[in-house]
Amino acid sequence: MLNEDDFQNGYDPELILAVERFEEMQQNKGHYFFESDELEEIFEYYYHQGQLEQASQVAEFGILQNPYSAVFFVKRAQICMSHGKFADALEQLNQAEIFEPTNYELYLLRGSIYDLQGNPKEAVKHLKTAEGFAEDQVDVVYSSLAGVLINWKKYNSAIFYLQQVLNLLPDQPDALYDICFCYHQLEDLDSGITFFQEYIDKNPFSDVAWYNLATLFNKQMLFERALEAFDYSLLINDKNSLSWFNKANTYINMEEYTKALDCMYKAHDVETDNPVLRCGIGVCHEKMGLIAEARIWYRRALDMDPILSDAWYGLGICDEMDGDYPSSVLHLRKALEYMPESEEYWYSLGEVYAKMGEFQGAVDAYKQALAVDETYFEARFDLASLHWRAGDKVTADSLVEQGCALHRDDSDFMYHLAAYYYKHNFVGEALVHLQQALTLDFDSHAQFFEQVPDALDDTRILDLVHNQKP
Repeated sequence: MLNEDDFQNGYDPELILAVERFEEMQQNKGHYFFESDELEEIFEYYYHQGQLEQASQVAEFGILQNPYSAVFFVKRAQICMSHGKFADALEQLNQAEIFEPTNYELYLLRGSIYDLQGNPKEAVKHLKTAEGFAEDQVDVVYSSLAGVLINWKKYNSAIFYLQQVLNLLPDQPDALYDICFCYHQLEDLDSGITFFQEYIDKNPFSDVAWYNLATLFNKQMLFERALEAFDYSLLINDKNSLSWFNKANTYINMEEYTKALDCMYKAHDVETDNPVLRCGIGVCHEKMGLIAEARIWYRRALDMDPILSDAWYGLGICDEMDGDYPSSVLHLRKALEYMPESEEYWYSLGEVYAKMGEFQGAVDAYKQALAVDETYFEARFDLASLHWRAGDKVTADSLVEQGCALHRDDSDFMYHLAAYYYKHNFVGEALVHLQQALTLDFDSHAQFFEQVPDALDDTRILDLVHNQKP
């Protein structure tokens, strides 16, 4: 059915008239003649608006009017696929292949079906066939191949096809975002940075490229360079809400919360109805200690998206900061209801239970955090400390030993390990592991004193740090 604003939404007036004529035919139960191309456009009009029943009627009429055309069997397959009827969709594609074996769309659709069925090898095979027939639509095939390979975690191969897309369409933003994602997954940030720097040399006015370069700098904790790249992105396009949002997150990482809040507001000005941005404003207020304002923005986010886990989590943290631990537990559990695989949520829940003196609740929450991510050593040390204080030194030692096996060359872990032993008055052990940590990364030693500020008055600790100074 036609929408009132269709003429204002950029649709071709001739298409709207064709849709009106098709609907008139249905209403009058007549049989009008339509060109095949015209019916395809009417199908796409309905399909992309989610009006699958109407789209299906167009496909059926197309087959009735053009019984030997592959096009409408492909359209019928699209409808079957949308309803999850993959076997029926494949059957329709087989029929289409009989009439037009060089129709690239049928192979493209087959590839998508096999990808959804978890058969990437078969998907790639059909997409490769589509590539041979696609001609001026080959960029669509390359994008689909990249998508299958990303799902298959073949990130280097995906990058190859995404680069082929960019060779054909240099400003294709989805390809740029996906290339950045692949380099993130490969943990090959240097290669990603090199790629985007070379791309920007040829395309200096791509705000999307500058944005992705900034995210890679962020991942390397090169925050100043990230801010510079975000600034270029925003100089080109100050309506890029992603750049404002992630520039804000960069400032949060730098603990410059006033600047972060300003960027969050600018992102929100671009997308006023985005619950994630409302939540981001809440985070900034929370970090600034403005708890009442943070609650207002978290609630505003939840008004728009009641299952936004980060907003529930934010409320839980606000409750904890206010000392309202029972409410904090309720909100943190609500967050976990929507994102049960968040080690951060479980860890925070463990901290709250520990403050309440709820030993078993804290133990269970810390264990859940480690079940999600066994390398989350903050949860490991807090769990070990709980067992230590409860008199179960065997379990505490076992947890620490497991952590050592996982983090042998991790300076952050070693600083935490030294602090753990110092807190429990095993100064000799603390000194041994502090020396290891200082050897691995001397410049990060402030984190040890943040955990055990009393050590600043301990000459044994201060002498060791002084003697290890490069």
